[in-house]
Amino acid sequence: MDAVVDQVSRDSLMSIAEACAAAIACAPPLLPGETVRLDESAGRILAETFVARMASPPFTQSAMDGYALAAASGLSEGTRLKIVDRVPAGRCGRRLSAGEAARIFTGAPMPEGADAVVMQEHVERDDSSIVLTRQMTAGDNVRHQGEDIEPLEPLLKPGIRLDSRHVAMLAAQGAETVAVRSRLRIAVFSTGDELQDVGAMLSGAAIYDSNRPMLRSLIGQAGHHAIDGGRAADSCSEIAERLQMLSEHSDLVISTGGASVGEEDHSLAALRHAGGSGRVLKIALKPAKPAIVGRIGQAAYLGLPGNPVASLVSWLILGQAMVGALQGRPHRPHIGYPLAIAAGFARRPGRTEFVPARLVANKGQEIRAEIIGKGGAAQLRPLALADGLAEIAAECGDLRPGDLIRFHPFSGAFQG
Repeated sequence: MDAVVDQVSRDSLMSIAEACAAAIACAPPLLPGETVRLDESAGRILAETFVARMASPPFTQSAMDGYALAAASGLSEGTRLKIVDRVPAGRCGRRLSAGEAARIFTGAPMPEGADAVVMQEHVERDDSSIVLTRQMTAGDNVRHQGEDIEPLEPLLKPGIRLDSRHVAMLAAQGAETVAVRSRLRIAVFSTGDELQDVGAMLSGAAIYDSNRPMLRSLIGQAGHHAIDGGRAADSCSEIAERLQMLSEHSDLVISTGGASVGEEDHSLAALRHAGGSGRVLKIALKPAKPAIVGRIGQAAYLGLPGNPVASLVSWLILGQAMVGALQGRPHRPHIGYPLAIAAGFARRPGRTEFVPARLVANKGQEIRAEIIGKGGAAQLRPLALADGLAEIAAECGDLRPGDLIRFHPFSGAFQG
């Protein structure tokens, strides 16, 4: 870990890519896996290459409703063919000879002797025959055996997150079970004398802890086991004790608050006091400039800022990078998509900035991103109203209406 982290001077700001590399270096892949039923596999990480068990289509079949016929030598418009069979999906038809046709439906196997299907819209029919209204050649409207998938062809690589698309393909291959990575055990605890659990009575300068419920929700939403690590006071010894305890039963331990190097920031010292190792990353990022990455025992460690928006941004960038590494997945940062902003936004260049934004339509019905709130790292209301995060490049200064940002929709950002 230190070899990666120490590439960057302690006094300089790391790029997001460098920070992710440092985080990933603290999270070597975990190898254990398990086998689950196919209907329980969505959201899980594939553990092994899935190789095709059979061809797809499994037999040569009709691509549409129509009439199967033999067209190897070409059939001209006006050709009359005798209807001798009816072939629905799931049934095999009789062999066709020259001058014969069979009524056939989408997905039904092609009868022996047939090599084309004429669409039902392209014939004139009476009770016992059809007349072609256009020329036909061999292969028209036919799906050939194996044209999509060949047997023994590698279909899915380890490390991908399975979703309904993959489930459909695996089902079509007859897979009842799937080998997946075990779910990660991710513990989250908060630090701060001012924090109280939801439901407690507030007094004085106390506030409710929003980070821990938010992060546990994100972790569960991404398909991992979220362990509630509770709260720790702003005390090096108490934080160290919590780290040591949680690391014994977790793959990743996350704390919020105390991630910088101020007088009340104890997380790094506590990590080292508990026998772990790590360092503060100073990232060219707003919010979430400071974060801590490291290891304690067999667990990876991530220390997040205490402000909610900063904590969320750190999780999306560093936390998901570490989770992916632990699951043996290649790092693929969220790239979002370019989108024009609806109104100007004042800022100083120097750090990549993530701010809540919602999608709006201008008078011309073009979709644009409207930045909401003032970019405060402690403001939860703009976050709750937003459709995603607007990413503003580090080199950008003040933005004008129509300038491009990269938009990261929440619908895809929380997969983990």
